[in-house]
Amino acid sequence: MSQVSVNPDLFRQKTQNLPYWVAYAFIASAILIINLLTDPLYYADIDTYIQYTNALVYFPPDSWMYFEVFSNIYLLTTYWLTQSDVSGTILAHYLLSLGFLVGLRLVFPPDKSSWAALLFTCAMIGPLLAFVTIRATPAYFLIAIATHLAINRRRSTWVFLVVATMFHISALLAAVPLALLYFDQNLPKLFRAGRSRKLYFFIILVAAIFGAALPQLSLSVADLVRTIPIIAKYVVYIVAATEETNIEHYVFFAFVASMAIIFMLAQTAQSAKLTSYVMISFILYAIIFFTASPIAAFRQTPFWMIPMISVLPWEKIGMNRATAPLFILLCVGLFAFQFQQVYA
Repeated sequence: MSQVSVNPDLFRQKTQNLPYWVAYAFIASAILIINLLTDPLYYADIDTYIQYTNALVYFPPDSWMYFEVFSNIYLLTTYWLTQSDVSGTILAHYLLSLGFLVGLRLVFPPDKSSWAALLFTCAMIGPLLAFVTIRATPAYFLIAIATHLAINRRRSTWVFLVVATMFHISALLAAVPLALLYFDQNLPKLFRAGRSRKLYFFIILVAAIFGAALPQLSLSVADLVRTIPIIAKYVVYIVAATEETNIEHYVFFAFVASMAIIFMLAQTAQSAKLTSYVMISFILYAIIFFTASPIAAFRQTPFWMIPMISVLPWEKIGMNRATAPLFILLCVGLFAFQFQQVYA
């Protein structure tokens, strides 16, 4: 009788990845249940997407074939399948959830990422990326993939950046940090990723203080945006959002700053490679927060928070079997809070 041999290394690897797959299954189940129990028409920005699709169908701008062309084709396709701007947008909403799960799997592979990174990312920005940002979500994940390619100086980095901008022009906010990451070896020593963490901590602190001291320049920024027809539609994120600035936005700013500081203090050889990318991205976040609007700044955070969380050494910041239950509860609470922000 023949015996079936079992590869102990393969069995050990699958066992070690079990928490990851449990977390992934939990996230997928939660998103499925939420989609079944909620009305797509009550999500944030859904009316804007319906109007956007309607304009693409009946009053397409001259720039639709080259400005955010992939998003335009995507929305036109969902309209063609349903023959309705409302039904087409709802279909795009449901497909967004599927795309979010695929994006998580690509950016957080089970052999390189922890279940904690997966769960925390979903808790912090999952409600936005899985249910709201129909055009921007692909751009967020494409930039996250590009950062890992840039670390190894892969030329395909720029392909992913270009494709991301074809989904949403805001991907250009990651262009400068991405270039610094890609050309890290060619930069002056002061700006290389291998510099002292104290230096980066000091720069982030100065950026936060300087940003807090800036006056609200949103009207000036809005006037500048209006002068560029192709992006004038984004002025709504500046003027309207600024009028609604409240304490919750400042709490989130402090939270983002704390995450950046924790990342700098709890580095490993792998995570240190993203130092310059995270530092410059946070500075951009602070500038956008205080000169444009907190909501516009919030839309920028996934471009650098996703790759940052994917390499964060969770065991160095206290993640273990004893703290895991509390961490899971905090993630569930954070997800519920963030979901309330996007669903009326």
